[in-house]
Amino acid sequence: MKKKLVALALGFGATLAWHPLVHAQDFPNKPIRMIVPVPPGGSGDLVSRLTATAAAKELGQSIVVENRPGATGNIGTAAAVKAPADGYTIFLCSIGNCSVNSSLYANPGFDLFKDIAPVVLLGASINVLTASPKSDINSVEDLVAKARRGQLSYASSGVGASNHLAGELFKKMAGVELLHVPYKGSGPAITDLLGGQIDVFFDNEPSIAPFVKTGKVKGLAVTGKGRSANLPELRSMEEIGYKGFVIEPWFAIGAPAGTPAAAIQKLNAAFNKALKDPAVHKSMVDAGINPLGGAPAVLGKHIRAEHDKWADLIRSQKISAE
Repeated sequence: MKKKLVALALGFGATLAWHPLVHAQDFPNKPIRMIVPVPPGGSGDLVSRLTATAAAKELGQSIVVENRPGATGNIGTAAAVKAPADGYTIFLCSIGNCSVNSSLYANPGFDLFKDIAPVVLLGASINVLTASPKSDINSVEDLVAKARRGQLSYASSGVGASNHLAGELFKKMAGVELLHVPYKGSGPAITDLLGGQIDVFFDNEPSIAPFVKTGKVKGLAVTGKGRSANLPELRSMEEIGYKGFVIEPWFAIGAPAGTPAAAIQKLNAAFNKALKDPAVHKSMVDAGINPLGGAPAVLGKHIRAEHDKWADLIRSQKISAE
């Protein structure tokens, strides 16, 4: 009987030895996959690659970035949360896939509050309200006055994008009508803004700021809590009088729900350290992205607050991607 009990104990111990919860203290001992559910070249891709490279040095293992775009981030996110919850798959969370899409899509392919484990908030940017150089709109006040006299159009990089929601929030708060013209990305929208086919565009600062600085488009306002260090001459929407008009597209790291707490903490520490790397910090700031960081719980609260904020707007404006 004693021999049987010893054998059972040894067998149970061997089973535990392979359990991810037990081996979490040795994490990571192989490369980590980071799914980025957006195409290469954008702000989210930039932040992902910058921080992943620096975090990998801290972890002692490579972090392989894998772009999986489609359905405004739903395809890559769904693939990530269905991966084994062992810490070796993480993904880029943003205002889209980790706050907006759960209200925009009837079935995004994942449950925002059941399938995702928050890891760390990486950074946030702002949007810039711009007008076509061919228009006679030179201020937010001009825009409101002209929108009340006739139809104007605003661009977005797609339904549910932060620049789409910015336009809808403006319509609601200013009490005006604007025609929404969605594009497949900021590039084509900027081209039509330059050409005068579109009147205004609330684009992300990293992509539109160079055009504002060179005078190719007219900068009207920014959507941050205050003015932008890159465009200090532009007033914030709140400064103009639109209280609560704060839109700060953000980027973070998530993991599949059930990922061991020890692995989450090691990932969190590594990415927090990456954000303090002078080269990473400078590259993000130069791109118009404010490095943030913090504990996993900070990101969890942020996701809930952002979800609730945009769910209210999507419901009131009857926005749908399907």
